[in-house]
Amino acid sequence: MKKIFIALILSSGVLTSCEDFFDINNYSGIPSDGFVNSVENAQSVVNGAYSGLYGLELWRAEIYYYLDFATNELEYRHTDGNLIQLTNFGYTADQAWIKNYWRCLYRLIARANDACSKIWEMKQDTKIMSTLSETDKIKINQMIGECNFLRALGYYYLVRSFGDKLPSHPNYDPQGMGIPIVDSLLTEKDQLMIGRSSLKESWDKVIRDFKTAYNFLPSSWDNSKLGAATKGAAAGYLGQIYMYFGMNDPQAFNDAKYWFDECMKAGNYKLTEDYAWNFDIDHENNSESIFEVQFDISNNDEISSYTWRRLGPEPKSWGVVNASQEYVDKFSDGYRLDQDVYDDIKNNPKKYISLTNPSKVLALLIEYAYEAHIGETVKTKDEFINLYSGNWELLADQITQELSIPRFDVKQDDPNWGTENSKYLKIILQNSEQGTDPRIYDSFYIPNVDMISNYWDGHDPYLYTTNYYGFKKYIPYNSVESWAGQGLPGFEGNNSINQRIFRLAELYLLYSEICYRQGNTIEAENYLNKVRRRAWGENIDSTTPQEHDYKPSEGDFITILVKEREKEMCLEGTLLFDYMRLGLDKTLFISRGYDPNKHHRLPIPLAERQIVGMDILKQNDGY
Repeated sequence: MKKIFIALILSSGVLTSCEDFFDINNYSGIPSDGFVNSVENAQSVVNGAYSGLYGLELWRAEIYYYLDFATNELEYRHTDGNLIQLTNFGYTADQAWIKNYWRCLYRLIARANDACSKIWEMKQDTKIMSTLSETDKIKINQMIGECNFLRALGYYYLVRSFGDKLPSHPNYDPQGMGIPIVDSLLTEKDQLMIGRSSLKESWDKVIRDFKTAYNFLPSSWDNSKLGAATKGAAAGYLGQIYMYFGMNDPQAFNDAKYWFDECMKAGNYKLTEDYAWNFDIDHENNSESIFEVQFDISNNDEISSYTWRRLGPEPKSWGVVNASQEYVDKFSDGYRLDQDVYDDIKNNPKKYISLTNPSKVLALLIEYAYEAHIGETVKTKDEFINLYSGNWELLADQITQELSIPRFDVKQDDPNWGTENSKYLKIILQNSEQGTDPRIYDSFYIPNVDMISNYWDGHDPYLYTTNYYGFKKYIPYNSVESWAGQGLPGFEGNNSINQRIFRLAELYLLYSEICYRQGNTIEAENYLNKVRRRAWGENIDSTTPQEHDYKPSEGDFITILVKEREKEMCLEGTLLFDYMRLGLDKTLFISRGYDPNKHHRLPIPLAERQIVGMDILKQNDGY
């Protein structure tokens, strides 16, 4: 059913690049002032507004570079200087990705303005409206709600990314610099020659548009518009917004709770039975999805996801990132080499490394280094590696000599020998992890565990043996190495899996935080436990305690909530702004060049300031 909704976008004629946004002569919005004269035409321009979500620097792929590099969820394996800057907070105002991110968000807003303005004009035409049924008039109002929702979403990301400070910042000033507000249909360039509104004006605009959307949108749609914005989605985002204000004004948590309650009431949402259903193609628009971006490759590459090329797990013809080992380690609860694991690796090393010589090394390594430590439990990787107290260099020489294979040397085969990056130790460590959170298997492509394929139909799958963890959410295992060779012209690395950019599990964890801050610890634990129970396959609604329920002995509740969010929401682009909301950016990012007085927002793109006027479009301090 999703493809019915997506296909309509093609008729709107507004699929243009972000680069020409400020060139009004090339702006390809709906050309005729009289075009919207029926419900069908109105629907066409609304679908055109949705197409604004598909900018390459937005959810088509690259928004995750900004949101997940900053949090160290992802690392970058490529050498493109345009993107390396995003990994170490080295970006400047002339960084191309930041310019395109800004422009794509404003294109989303422009398309929403375009559609909203034209539909509003239609509403004022008494002759046209007199021909419509009451049902059609309701549809027109709902479409205005959709446009307000999309515009609010664009401004929400803009003000969080470029506004001087979040409302949660201890030095937040409502009169500080926000973002330019452009609410009307763009007909001339002068409309864009404006400065930045205040933070209060910017946030008021986001809130006002989401509230309008809430008032006009239905709680659900029929199958012809499956995936469109709903009343629940607007309410959910309003709840998110008031979470920021609550950090400085606890009364705002009442507003956040109210809107989260309205979201749950309007949407009748429910956690999916299986965590993985939130990231595959078979369970799109499911009971947990509050809002997701719809993708489809059946008609046009421009409305399909490009995550294969940008985020995929293998560096063949696609994918340039990997999940950071530091982040993956968050899913572990210590290490212990059990007897059965030891026996299997020692006796069947080819299950773990297919090449003959390396498999022999693995069998000898686990015997010589760890046979004496079977059953010992440690907390960290370093502690496990150091269970072997001998000399790693001498051990490599001993194994090389014992194997006596021409031109084979252990240290040349494994330059990271004796460290956590050793391809051999990674196998032993991975199989010795204790209490590994099961969400790891649905979040990352795991070396020597997952199978992948280079064919569109998924045949001839092979073991994923690359020595780093890969991005898995929204990325199918069947990549295509040679498109033309498989008779697939036009696909060019795209896929159809929707991205669920707001789902119920995130709302539950935010709701849990509100309850805790307001002293309702029972409800706080209840909503945390719902998320945990689903992750571990336990009864979500059980009235009796479950094995993985929260226990006070775990420590500070907010700290536990953060850890739960890190495992539940990883790689989904939600953690950066939440780290900032909680003030954790000041400690978590420092080691990678983060300046808390500068990098809590992006620079205003230099190219936009040069167009608008350097003295009109002011820059953020520090850039």
